[in-house]
Parts: sequence; C-alpha cells; structure tokens
Amino acid sequence: MATTESVGAAPRVAGQKADRSKLFAVNRAFRLTAVATLLIVGLLGALPASAAAPPAQRPASIFDDPFFRERVLAGLDRLYSMDFPGAEGQFVEVERHFPEHPAGPLLRALVPWWKLLVDPENTSLDAAFLAHIERSLDLAKRRLKKNDDDVDGLFFEAGASAFRARLATYRESWMRAGLDGRRALKNMRRLAKRDPGNDDLAFGIGLFDYLVEAVPQRYRWLKPIARLFPKGDKARGLAELRRAADRSRFAKVEARYALFQILDQFEGDLPRASAELAQLRRAYPGNSLFHVAEGRMYARWGRWAEAGVILQEVAERQVDGAPGYSGAVAEEALYWLARVEMGQRRYDGALEYLDRLEFLASERTYDAYYQAVGRLRRGMAYDALGRRDEALRCYREVLAMKSVGDARDRAKEFLDRPFAG
Repeated sequence: MATTESVGAAPRVAGQKADRSKLFAVNRAFRLTAVATLLIVGLLGALPASAAAPPAQRPASIFDDPFFRERVLAGLDRLYSMDFPGAEGQFVEVERHFPEHPAGPLLRALVPWWKLLVDPENTSLDAAFLAHIERSLDLAKRRLKKNDDDVDGLFFEAGASAFRARLATYRESWMRAGLDGRRALKNMRRLAKRDPGNDDLAFGIGLFDYLVEAVPQRYRWLKPIARLFPKGDKARGLAELRRAADRSRFAKVEARYALFQILDQFEGDLPRASAELAQLRRAYPGNSLFHVAEGRMYARWGRWAEAGVILQEVAERQVDGAPGYSGAVAEEALYWLARVEMGQRRYDGALEYLDRLEFLASERTYDAYYQAVGRLRRGMAYDALGRRDEALRCYREVLAMKSVGDARDRAKEFLDRPFAG
C-alpha cells in the first residue's frame, strides 16, 4: 500500500505529539536563535539603570560608556546586514578600547556565530567561536573574583554561558546546554531584580518563560533537562517578547525574530508571524536568514506562489555571491522549492531543483541535513513518477548517510510502501 504526505500542511501547534527524531527536522530554523539570543538581550541594554550618572562619575558598567554603545549599535547593524567584516571592525575597536573587559571577546564571537547560523552543521567555525567565548568567560570570572556582585562580570558570564549552551544544542550535547543555560539564567535573574523595568532585558526573560513551558510540551524527551530551570509561562513570555520587540533599544531585532519563530512554529499563527517577519525583511533586506525564513514559512503553509518567488530570489543571490547567501542557505531554498513543486504535483520540476541541491551538497565534506532530506525527496518524486527502482536506490542512500531528523525513518517507511504523491 502506498503512503502519502501532506506537503503543504500547517505545522503542529504546541501540545501535539512529536518525537525526538523530528526535533531537528521540524524545529531547525527556530534553534538558530532560541538560546543564543539571551546574550544580545542584555548585552546591549541589561544594565542601563546607572546611565544617568553624572558625567564626572566613573560609569558603573560598560553599558554606560558612549563609545561602547555607539560601536555596538553600529556593529549589530552591520551584522544583521551580513556585513561580517564591517561588524568585526566595530567589535575589534571595542576590544582594543577595553582590553581587559569581557565585552570585546563576546562581541567578536557574534561574527563566527552568525556565519555558523547560515550553516549550523558546519563545525569548522566552532574553534574560533569558542576561543572568544572562553576568553570572555575568563575575564568575567576575574572580575567576579574581585567582586562577586560585579554587574559586568555577572552579565558577561551569563552571556558567554548562554552562547556556549547554544552551540551545545547544535552539537546535541544536551546536558552541557542545560548546565550552561541554568548558570546564565541565574545571573540574568539577579540582574533583572536590579532593573525590572528594562525593556531590553524583557527579551531574554520572555524567551525563557515561553520556551521552558512550550518545548517540553512538544518534545517530551526534553522534560528532564527542563527540570533544571524554574517554571515558565507561555502567555507571560509572549507579552515580554512583545514588549522587547516594540520598546527595547538594542534587542528589537532578536526579539522580533524570536516572536516570528514562536508564532510560526509553535502557535501556528501565520498572519501574526508574517507581520513580524515583514518588519525584519524591510529593515534588513540582505539578511539571508530572514529571507529564506519568509519563503520557508509560505511553503510550510501551502502558499506556493509566494514561496516560489521568494525562494527563487534566495537561490539567485547565492549564485551572485551576495554576502551571507552561502551554499547552505541556497540548499535550504532549493529544498523548499522542490517541495513547492511537489505540493503542486510537478515532480519533474522538483527533480530539477533537487539536482541543483545535490550539486551544492557535493562540495561538503560532511553529510548535512538538506543533503539527506533532499535525497529522500528525490526518492519520493521518483515514486510519484512511477520510477520505483530509482526511488529505492535513493531511500537506501539516505539510510547510508549520517542523517539527522526523521529522514532515515521516512526512508525505511518508503522502502516498504512507495510514496503515492
């Protein structure tokens, strides 16, 4: 008996059953910022309570320093525009100006981090990223050794720990992620008590409040790790994220992107999700993550025409060499373009996009997610076209890959029962 798949079905909402194998497949995009953004939450605004100090008084925190604020804002603007050399230049200036402060190394870690975001399975950037993180942690701990209530020491220890936790989730080191995340949250809550009205800090707290309740509801195998943290509240988390997206000075972009991802993938609210993403696309039209997210969103919801136009733009920018439009981003766009074709039962068209995807994937030295699911989709297209022998070959190739998500399970399923289209 042949099996079918609803290619354009709306995504699951919180509370529906989902197993561990689907964590990467369903929630891959959301993991791009879900924990790491705790850094940027406060990095640029968690501690401005003392900003009104008299000019002659030494600032209580680096956040009060005009040079620091100016360079960080300029660097972030370049970072979100995928101008990595420009962002690096701004952050290097911070490190030179404050050579013994943990802020500089943590800011510099943002550059390899955002490069990693466009290709999260590529481990070649891990060493450079972690070197900056470890340097920031070392400098933060030195400050705390002198004064265990040092606000910058507390914050940057939290930020560096949150970032290290983020990378640990990519590498599926769940216990490391939980321990680092708990350390980060403990420090951030101490800081929040000092300045409860801080709109920027609302981002990190809001993200925590939502995820710590929502994620274990969907992925029950993560419940033991969730017990490391205090109880969350989804409604409160959404309100805090909205506050940060609308009113914060430094965390607007990250808060709005988190809102988009939550509304799209957890709440199943396409109108509100698309409204949030539209603002990000207008502000940063050259950001490849926001760009491909827009196409992916419409494809997942069966809005084939809109998805096709947007995803074609992504693929073309990769060919043109636009900054941030890496081969990995193009692979994602081509994969979803193939799904757009399959959603309209144009299987020959899907195979053309999958040919291009496999050409890009062949340049990798590792089995990546879209390489595996692309091969799975090729088998499904062959099945739909009645080319069963070729389909079987594709499914067996998926089983031979070190694939992630549910690609292997689907390949086994279609080995037994062909995909019917």
